[in-house]
Amino acid sequence: MRYYALHTNPLVSIVVPVYGTEQYLSKCVGSILAQTYSHIEIILVDDQSPDNCPKICDSFAERDSRVTVIHQENKGVSGARNAGMRCASGEYIMFVDSDDELYPDAVRLLLEDVEAYGADIVSAVKDVVLGDNSIKKISDDSTPVVYKGDEPLLLSLSGDRNTNSACAKLFCKRKIDGIFFEEGKSVNEDGFFVFQCYLRRPVLVQHNISVYRYNYREGSGSKQAFSDAYLAMLFFCEQKKKLVAAQLPQYINQAHNMEVRTGLQFLDLLCRTGDKKYKKLQSDCIKTVKKYYRYHRPVNSHHRSLARIVKCGLYPVYKIAFRLKYHL
Repeated sequence: MRYYALHTNPLVSIVVPVYGTEQYLSKCVGSILAQTYSHIEIILVDDQSPDNCPKICDSFAERDSRVTVIHQENKGVSGARNAGMRCASGEYIMFVDSDDELYPDAVRLLLEDVEAYGADIVSAVKDVVLGDNSIKKISDDSTPVVYKGDEPLLLSLSGDRNTNSACAKLFCKRKIDGIFFEEGKSVNEDGFFVFQCYLRRPVLVQHNISVYRYNYREGSGSKQAFSDAYLAMLFFCEQKKKLVAAQLPQYINQAHNMEVRTGLQFLDLLCRTGDKKYKKLQSDCIKTVKKYYRYHRPVNSHHRSLARIVKCGLYPVYKIAFRLKYHL
């Protein structure tokens, strides 16, 4: 583990939206309080949690002056994060989900990259903790990569996996002032928040070092069966395209690549349902993939194959085969 002597001592605000996670909350907050960099404030936003989370939040605030608790009517994870951001007084801000944890050196490592590279945003990676407590780990890379100008935005448009989450990142609060999470949406809201931050042309350091433990839970928000919540994918894709067209039209072809990728992701999800109410959306996604196929830069071999299947008009066959395979 590298260790670098920080020359500054900025306050870091860590926002934790809390709802229905009483089994995990104490470990989450404990991991933040145990940071080797101690100049932090922890903002626990109780989003009208129906369990013992409100009491657990209050008990931490009673024991440690660095903890602040907000109790609010339920607004969803985006509303909770926004409330925490408005309350934050630190120079830098982080987000941690209440069923996840930070590694002890997380904040210090991120601040080291801020100092070393003059970063506005530092993006690290998450270890995925599976149900049997085994860890799916991305190999640590001791060489950070610096992106400047429009490069962070292009990284997002290309589908880089590190641009999809607001967690395992450190944001300069001044650089992202006025940007908030879209409330009322529960899928891809993180990615749209990060996208808007990258529109501001920050100095981004992307460092593949693990700072965050993401606890994979069956039934957690990102593991839902198909529902209307996934329509947010198409909504955010359209919002991103509009922003690119208005502010950076030279990158409209990269936005078309994003449209194809999002269409493919949505078509894959549609395989989970036979509900005919999604027939028009299915048709629209197929048209989008065909229209912008020439701009597609696949993120993996599956997308390469699926794009060809859709282009050749074989998606209905693909969907039937998928549903038969998984007995849907």
